[in-house]
Amino acid sequence: MANVLVLYERWMKPDAEEMWSTALSEAMDGDFGGHSVSFVENLEGDFKWGTELREGVREANGNSAKIRRHIRDADVVATGYAPLTQGIMDAAPSLRMIGVPRGGPVNVDQGAAMTRGIMVLRAVGRNAESVADQTLGMMLSESRNISRQHHALRTGHYFKAVEEAGRQSYMSGFRWMELDGKTLGLIGYGQVGQRVARRAEAFGIRVKVYNPYVEAETLRRDGCVKTGLDELLSSSDFVSIHAKLTPETKHMIDGEALKKMKPTAILINTARGEIVNEEALYTALVKGWIAGTALDVFEDDPIKSDNKLLTLDNVTFTPHSAGRSPEMEMRGCRQIARQAASYLHGEGVDPIHVANKAVLG
Repeated sequence: MANVLVLYERWMKPDAEEMWSTALSEAMDGDFGGHSVSFVENLEGDFKWGTELREGVREANGNSAKIRRHIRDADVVATGYAPLTQGIMDAAPSLRMIGVPRGGPVNVDQGAAMTRGIMVLRAVGRNAESVADQTLGMMLSESRNISRQHHALRTGHYFKAVEEAGRQSYMSGFRWMELDGKTLGLIGYGQVGQRVARRAEAFGIRVKVYNPYVEAETLRRDGCVKTGLDELLSSSDFVSIHAKLTPETKHMIDGEALKKMKPTAILINTARGEIVNEEALYTALVKGWIAGTALDVFEDDPIKSDNKLLTLDNVTFTPHSAGRSPEMEMRGCRQIARQAASYLHGEGVDPIHVANKAVLG
């Protein structure tokens, strides 16, 4: 019999405990397969959400002292945001698996896990549908000025402007764009990028992809064209980022990259804020190197009230919310629960869900 510890986050999802319980019950035949399953609320504490690395983890929330108390006898831990640092793993000598229902388990010190032979599971594409939906929503918002017109109506600016200059003059002040026949450049073609491409096709949009690791024939079968980064930047009406943050992709979109884009183009980022150099982006938007941008992620995430981009009119913002939906939350829990159940039943795991694949031998 194994001891399974679920560190659930009610501050993130009010019914988080019930979601985990349902997912594990489904995966372990209703009674948890005879294993001992404990549910402990992961309360906010000394670890606060942040993008900076701390003790080998980031984007983590939790009370490390409380986690240490409850993790001592755990063989398997499932959590969304608890900081699983080297010190916390040291307090759990029998720990063999950590499951995180996120695409990137950055709240786990994977180096420390590897040293201890602990398998780290991730949820593959759990938020891909939500992020793809929001990406298309941002394209529509920017091309049809939806958020700007909404704001103008709600604040009364629309009525004042129409009274002073007339409705036609007011409307002519916006930049308009139809989607049909336009070109979308995708930087990255993983779970999200693939779904964005399928959605874009329905709008009559041509799709170009920059991803060195995907074969051109694969992209052709999906109705896309493989291209280099410079070609993608210079020929796309929309550039949407769906790449992982790596040393190679950090600040990939800098001043030189932005200068290569069309002056009528829109940049969209729902991936990682650090992929875009925000200082260069601010300059590009002020000087008209590009027409606008739509951002869900930021270099300093969550976005701060003094971010200079907030002063600009040619930007659509959302506060790192693209991946959120009830369906996404449950999908992630189910993926981790199924892999944990398979592991505990001695059937192994699907390697695609293993973040530190070297632990498989």
